[in-house]
Amino acid sequence: MDTGAQCTLLPSNYEGVEPISISGVTGGSQQLTLLEAEVSLTGNEWQKHPIVTGPEAPCILGIDCLWRGYFKDPEGYRWAFGIAALEVEEIEPLSSLPGLSEEPSVVGLLRVEEQQVPIATTTVHRRQYRTNRDSLVPIHELIRQLEGQGVISRTRSPFNSPIWPVRKSSGEWRLTVDYRGLNEVTPPMSAAVPDMLELQYELESKAAKWYATIDIANAFFSIPLAAECRPQFAFTWRGVQYTWNRLPQGWKHSPTICHGLIQTALEQGEAPEHLQYIDDIIVWGNSAEEVSEKGKKIIQILLQAGFAIK
Repeated sequence: MDTGAQCTLLPSNYEGVEPISISGVTGGSQQLTLLEAEVSLTGNEWQKHPIVTGPEAPCILGIDCLWRGYFKDPEGYRWAFGIAALEVEEIEPLSSLPGLSEEPSVVGLLRVEEQQVPIATTTVHRRQYRTNRDSLVPIHELIRQLEGQGVISRTRSPFNSPIWPVRKSSGEWRLTVDYRGLNEVTPPMSAAVPDMLELQYELESKAAKWYATIDIANAFFSIPLAAECRPQFAFTWRGVQYTWNRLPQGWKHSPTICHGLIQTALEQGEAPEHLQYIDDIIVWGNSAEEVSEKGKKIIQILLQAGFAIK
C-alpha cells in the first residue's frame, strides 16, 4: 500500500491496450501498459478499475483504489486518504521543446561558481574491495565516458575510497563510490532537503486532476566543484586514480547542495508553483494544457541555468 502512488501497479505478462510511462520519486521511469481489471480487496464488491501492469511492474496498491472506496475495514467503513484518484489519459512527453535530450548519459554544467564544499578533517584511504564481476565492463565504459565529459579526471591523492557499483532497475549500472569512511570525518552543514512526508501532505492538499514530473539528467554531475575540494573524492580503477570534478553520488552533503542550487535556479527564474525534492520536480493543474505550460516554463529555466533535461 502506497498512498503516495497515484495509480495501482501489478506485475503480470498481460499486455494492456494503452502504453504508459510511470515515474517514481527518484526520477526513474518504466514503460508499462494500462488495462482494465476486476478489483476487490475483500473478496466482495468486485469493480472494474484501471491497472498499470508489465513483467517488471512493482506490486503497489495506490491511492486511486483506496480513494474509490474499494478498501473497507471490517465494520464496513470506507478508508479515506484526502486526494482524488487520477484518471490515466494519454501521456504526451514534451519532446518538441528545444534542448531536451533522449540520451540517458547526458550531463549539463550549471552556470555557477565552482562550489566550495566541506573538506574532511582527516585523510581517508580505503582500498578497493571485490566488486560484482558483471559490473566490470559497464563500469569501465562509464569511467571512460565520464572522463570524456569532464565529470571525472585522473589525479594523485592521499585520499581513496572504493567503488561501489549499483545496478539500476533497468539492468544498467551506476558508478557510485563508497564514501562511508569519508562521510564520518566530513564537517556538518545545515540540511536544506525538505521532509518527504510533509511534501506528500502538501501535494495531497492540491487535489488537482493533472500532474507532471520533470527529470533532471544526472543533476549531481552538473554541479562543478572547486579544485581544492576534489582530492578527497579520489577513487582507483584498474590501477589509475580518478577524482570527481563535479558533485559525486554517495557523499553525505551532495543531496543538500544539489537541492539548494536547483531551488535557487527556480526562484531566480520565477518558476510557477511546484514541489521539489532534490532533483525531482512536480507540477499540477486542472487541465493538461495548464500542466504542460508550467512544465515548459520550469524546463526552460533549468536549461538556461545549465542543467540537462531528459
